Amino acid sequence: MWKRTSQARAVMLSGFVVLSATGYGSGRPEVRPLIGVVQVTPAGPVRVVTSSLLGLNGVNVTGPPWNAPSFGAALRRFAPGVIRYPGGNAANYWSWPDGWFQPGHWPGEPSQPVNDRLPLFTAGVRASAALPLFDLNTVTYHGAIGSAALNKAMLDQQLKFLRAASAQGLPIRMVELGNELYQNGYTSHPPNSHSDDWARRFPTAADYARQMNAWITAIHREFPHARVAAVAADANDIPGISRRRRSWNAEVLPLLRGEDAVTIHENLYIYGVSPPSTVLAMPYLHFRKLKTHELALFRSYGLPVWITEFNMTDVTPSRAFQGTWLHGLFVAEEALLFGRNPAIKYAGLNATVGTAQSAAFFDGPHGFGSSGPRTVPLGLTAAGTTLAAVQAAFHRATHAQPLSFSPDPALGSSTAPSLLGAELTGHAGKEVILVNLSSRPVTLNLSAIFRGKFTVTQITAPSIMTLVTGPGSTERSSSSATGDFRIKPYALVDMSG
Repeated sequence: MWKRTSQARAVMLSGFVVLSATGYGSGRPEVRPLIGVVQVTPAGPVRVVTSSLLGLNGVNVTGPPWNAPSFGAALRRFAPGVIRYPGGNAANYWSWPDGWFQPGHWPGEPSQPVNDRLPLFTAGVRASAALPLFDLNTVTYHGAIGSAALNKAMLDQQLKFLRAASAQGLPIRMVELGNELYQNGYTSHPPNSHSDDWARRFPTAADYARQMNAWITAIHREFPHARVAAVAADANDIPGISRRRRSWNAEVLPLLRGEDAVTIHENLYIYGVSPPSTVLAMPYLHFRKLKTHELALFRSYGLPVWITEFNMTDVTPSRAFQGTWLHGLFVAEEALLFGRNPAIKYAGLNATVGTAQSAAFFDGPHGFGSSGPRTVPLGLTAAGTTLAAVQAAFHRATHAQPLSFSPDPALGSSTAPSLLGAELTGHAGKEVILVNLSSRPVTLNLSAIFRGKFTVTQITAPSIMTLVTGPGSTERSSSSATGDFRIKPYALVDMSG
């Protein structure tokens, strides 16, 4: 049992929310006891669900190549609604004709290139039946940082990229104008020579907006069915936030013309080793602020939101949480918060293939590093395991509505709930997808949703700290019930009737 003697405090690392805590010892249990039967009812706004609601950030700088048959089979089973290409910081340094980084050496560029050219990416998109999201390079040009004077030339180059993608048979429906440009540049510790790359390209947020207006117009002219999204920022929970990020939305939004959406990133960093209840409360508490501030602002401009990256990033000294079942539940909680909110039209896990820290699929046997347990190549990580289940449920739906729980048990001493979920309605009937984030079983009454018998599938792990290394790491059980049903601790639960 994890116990706590001091309060966790929210801090920031590299512009993302992190948690730190000190001091463990005797104390009360992390989760308050749950008493009685919890009544479950749908409550809140009903949203339309599309097949492109959830997907993957298509970072693939380690392989296997997109056209590898084994990778295609894994993508087909996962069935992401969207794959973002090239995704991440690589997008700001990408040379699409080469399927790799611009000439020179850029941040995040491995020493061994991977063939990420369009024909190979097309094979991956077709295998998964996903919609491609093209993240254009608005920063670099011919191996150097661009400028306002080169804006038209850079636009022309990226239009050639979209034409090439269209010639491959890929639909041009989702286009994003750069990656995290509200930051000064590529961030790392210690500071590096690329830490001001993006501020050199766009000295102010207004520079970005004015130059991107030409891109928005040109893309719409040539690809009238494309939705074009501009970069926006989440400025919540960031002590010491830079002026650039703090004022980005206020400066960009009034100057943009013709954009169809805005993008934000929700990569939430965990810095200190805290009790599970503290870590698992974080997505809900952060999203509550995001909804009050940024989502309300975007709604005032009539702009839908694409979350083109989300995940939990563990930067604790021992990487205590990365790839654990807790990591999977954290991602499931994020996906449910995004999936049931009408303002968010797309949310993609960061990333597709890589390590236990970042991806849906393991890129090889060392997903926890050379000293960690062996992982199954192209097996699902903890995050991939839970997102696959949540995404599959939403794929079967046409509408979603948040669930209300009474009583509404909280996580530890926080105001975050330990139960979170959505009622999904589709052609096959009703379905419920939810998470129990607490260390205790909970008895739910589902009679307000299912009139008769319903089936229940629960995904759990031997421990909240179980390392998910591939098939067999988690436990899946199925049963049927009428009215009341007892769900397991730390469980992702799917119910249909």
